[in-house]
Amino acid sequence: MKLITNQQVAELINTNDAIDAMRQAFQGIGQGAQQARMRTSAAGSNGPIMMSSMGALLPAAGIAGYKIYTTINGKFHFVTVLFSTEDGRPLATIESDTMTGLRTAAATAVAADHLANRDVATLSVIGTGVQAHSHVPALLSVRRFKEILVAGRSGQQEFAEKITQQTGVAARAVSIEEAAQSGDVVVTVTRSATPLFSGDLLKPGAFVAAVGASKGNLRELDDRAIARANALVVEWKPQAQQEAGDLLLCQPGTFDWDQVWELGQIVDGSSNYQRRPEDLVIYKAIGVGVEDIALSGLVYRRACERFGW
Repeated sequence: MKLITNQQVAELINTNDAIDAMRQAFQGIGQGAQQARMRTSAAGSNGPIMMSSMGALLPAAGIAGYKIYTTINGKFHFVTVLFSTEDGRPLATIESDTMTGLRTAAATAVAADHLANRDVATLSVIGTGVQAHSHVPALLSVRRFKEILVAGRSGQQEFAEKITQQTGVAARAVSIEEAAQSGDVVVTVTRSATPLFSGDLLKPGAFVAAVGASKGNLRELDDRAIARANALVVEWKPQAQQEAGDLLLCQPGTFDWDQVWELGQIVDGSSNYQRRPEDLVIYKAIGVGVEDIALSGLVYRRACERFGW
């Protein structure tokens, strides 16, 4: 069994590789099986300790695996263990902090590529952490934006300056309300437990990706945003029905789970949803095992090629 470090992951794959891997994963999501996230917690000397795991079986790719991670004092550390579906042997242990940042943004980019209008001008990013930084290049890979608006509770000015320098797209710091109101594509990547803005602010035709909250008691979007959506899309409905607080915390009657699409249905064309230019589309992401294991498989294959394993 091989060990692949975060540094090696960064050398082996990039944002476009991750987007291609997510596109393929959701195209063939029905060919494998997933294990929903499981969480275990205990009291530690410096506060609560949480350990979580999620996984997938992908026979078509010849791999199966689990991502395991700890959450201590608000910080995450990720490791993925990969197995062969041919003979069951362990293939690799992969440090997955770098990979997790890539896969989350890449899945959002796939959703945006299928669900955002083509003639977008403004990208709004609400949040300034690791996932915010990952989402900008991923979304620029699937859409051209004339400006990027950045909002957050801290660091937004520095983030905007960095985006302009790195991408050449004009970015500026704005209020959360302006970001929500002006974005053709709006991405929320915060740890907020309560809605960030009024859903009435969102413009018709916007594509909204709510990515920051992955627990059933947390949400970034309010009932009004969800009620206004012409289409609601999640990665995998069984897990979303347990963890997607943006939906679970809505008042009864705000939306109908029977009308919620899975991203795989959008990617493989099995949904009957046809986007209209004025539609407000919301993609609620929580992170699912197929994303991690599909990207881990790509990392492992690249490592085999690079190192002659």
